[in-house]
Amino acid sequence: MSYRELVEKVAEYEPDYDLGWINGRIFNSKRVIVFGTGRSGDVADAFVKFLRNIGVDQAFGPNDVPYIFGPCDFLIAVSGSGSTEYTLEVARVAKDGGSFVTAITSNPESKLASLSDKVIIVPGAPGWKEANYFERALLGEFSAPLTPLGTLFELRSLILLLSLISYLRGEELRSSYRSLINLIREFEPEKSYYSSLYRLLPKASKYAKRKTIVLGEGLSGIVGRFFATRLRHLSKGESERLVNFWLDKGTVAVKKNDLVLIISGSASEFFAGLAEKVKAKGAKIVTITSFSDSKLAKLSDLTIAVPGREILKLRGLRSSYFPQDPKYSAFELRALFFLESFVHYVAEREKISERDIKMMHSDFT
Repeated sequence: MSYRELVEKVAEYEPDYDLGWINGRIFNSKRVIVFGTGRSGDVADAFVKFLRNIGVDQAFGPNDVPYIFGPCDFLIAVSGSGSTEYTLEVARVAKDGGSFVTAITSNPESKLASLSDKVIIVPGAPGWKEANYFERALLGEFSAPLTPLGTLFELRSLILLLSLISYLRGEELRSSYRSLINLIREFEPEKSYYSSLYRLLPKASKYAKRKTIVLGEGLSGIVGRFFATRLRHLSKGESERLVNFWLDKGTVAVKKNDLVLIISGSASEFFAGLAEKVKAKGAKIVTITSFSDSKLAKLSDLTIAVPGREILKLRGLRSSYFPQDPKYSAFELRALFFLESFVHYVAEREKISERDIKMMHSDFT
């Protein structure tokens, strides 16, 4: 699936429900907790950071969920299937504590939907059935599916929640969703980026030694975690693809011929300094940035130019800031869709099936 096809597939969905009730819930609740696991957790994390930027100080994401829930709390639980055990556990505890629970899911018949006070349906998370895989296998259809395991749900949920930020700031929900989709549409990556990045990408193998390390801060960091999670799933049989996000717990030591992928719209001096260090160790560097003439880009073996990042010169403001207006996140959203389409490119090149991807998913969430 190409970048353009992915954008159009995501755009087939538009929010058509009245979310007037959510305004009061967010601004009048004692605490707003947004939870999910895996990439749904990354969606939740992004929404919480934007909420804090528009003045919702008591907003908590997946990494700082309170131990005790009360009747003045508002929980938003994000799960495509509506059956993720950890998400269900948090929702049950919140419900028992008297909190108002809202589910964002693809499955209106799920356990999560049934215990929630409100349900927001975002289509896209497939019901994976082994029988379907074997039917396709018998027909020789081993290619990856168009939207492996929830990609549509996660992308649509992210854009919906960013549109909700605009809605909370006084804009119309559906037009905000369309505006973000159009920002992504306005860019299309060069076709050569896919083959060039693939040549540098460490391959999956039974005895994998070379690894990919993904770097990014702020919303770019969330995009990086999205990609690292999906890339980790791209292997089959006894093969394994070694992928780390740079802030993963434990030490991530770079070795010769590892790939370091840096997502930095501003091409910050901080990441340029890190690039100098890993280049001295013999690592390959790929940078995704809006500034292809920067020091960071010049240090890189491959620069993927994605326009959309604006640099604000304000005292005390870090380059990885989250804007109040999601429309200023064009770089990050375009980078996300490019990397998602690259995942499809790798799956097709390596004939990785939907079943293979499923087998690499975590057993603990």
